[in-house]
Amino acid sequence: MKTVVVLGSTGSIGTATLDVIERQKEEFQVVGLACKGNARLFNSQIEKYRPKFACLYDQDRENDVVFHGAKRLYGRDGLREIASLGADIVVNALPGSIGLEATVAALRHSPLLALANKESLVMAGRIIAQSVAAGRCRLVPIDSEHSALYQLLQHVDRAGFRKLIITASGGPFRSHSFEQLQGVTVEQALRHPTWSMGRKITLDSATLVNKGLEVIEARWLFGVEPERIEVLIHPESIVHGLLELIDGAVLSYMAFPDMRIPISYALNGGLRHEASFNTCDLIAAGTLTFLRPDTERFPGLRLAYEALHSGDSALIVFNGANEIAVSAFLEGRIGFTDISRFIEEALADHRCIPIIEDIDTVWSVHQWTEQYVTSRLKGVTCST
Repeated sequence: MKTVVVLGSTGSIGTATLDVIERQKEEFQVVGLACKGNARLFNSQIEKYRPKFACLYDQDRENDVVFHGAKRLYGRDGLREIASLGADIVVNALPGSIGLEATVAALRHSPLLALANKESLVMAGRIIAQSVAAGRCRLVPIDSEHSALYQLLQHVDRAGFRKLIITASGGPFRSHSFEQLQGVTVEQALRHPTWSMGRKITLDSATLVNKGLEVIEARWLFGVEPERIEVLIHPESIVHGLLELIDGAVLSYMAFPDMRIPISYALNGGLRHEASFNTCDLIAAGTLTFLRPDTERFPGLRLAYEALHSGDSALIVFNGANEIAVSAFLEGRIGFTDISRFIEEALADHRCIPIIEDIDTVWSVHQWTEQYVTSRLKGVTCST
């Protein structure tokens, strides 16, 4: 049996991962679970899987969790330790920047990292790409779009494609005017038309910042220049990725929007396992629509490309500013359109470091960003 550590086990990706494992229980053994703060669900997962190690990121919730004999771990140190166990597979589905150190640890100690924490690659893509190139660990993406591109690229020589195309549902507001976007509420922003996801990624999808993060992720995953990565709005969410080839042909990967499909592919090391997941019914899907994103109404995507052209530290600032601004919006402190405004201001005031090859510098830039955006938020009141 292959041993598995699931980081972010109570989130949408984590619970889907455990569902896939349950379907192949003769092949996988859960030896470690980590959760950010959902103590109730974490309790039931620990009781069911009886891992040897359990990490609760938010130690303040310690009294809410029964560990059932598992070694207790907490905070970032705990995430780093549980990712360093040397399990056959580490699934990193943690939300936000807290997943970075776990990614780095897994790359050093495990043979396979199934990665859903896109922020790791956004913040430290150069470092992670160098680690993967060294051959210590195989990295298989879990994001549906990057899994699609990863699979398509298995069949095409690197010299044979012209462009990577990432699709986006467009979120719930793709038809809204800028004036309407200014009045968007938290409740409205958390209603994604296709996927059931955590609060942050759902909001990132609504602003299209998530697609910007995915463009940055693709740049490092596949070693492709930003000019060769395109985003198309595809409301039906059936086509997850496309390759435009040098002869004009286009290859596409289509699947029902079910995260268990790319998760199963990753857990099985890039092999397909027969499972009763949702199938892609093209007749039921009907027309497949593709549109160009509007980066005037949704500037987060434009800012991601600008950050890529600026250099490594700009990517850290883009991610960190978004994290703080998203939290402020969810707390009702700023408006929906203010999120991209704070990102743009942080990028404009940051002195860029073009190349970063050590984690300490990554965290230093991240901390600068947190302090900068937090200071700009003081005294700001929500206008909606």
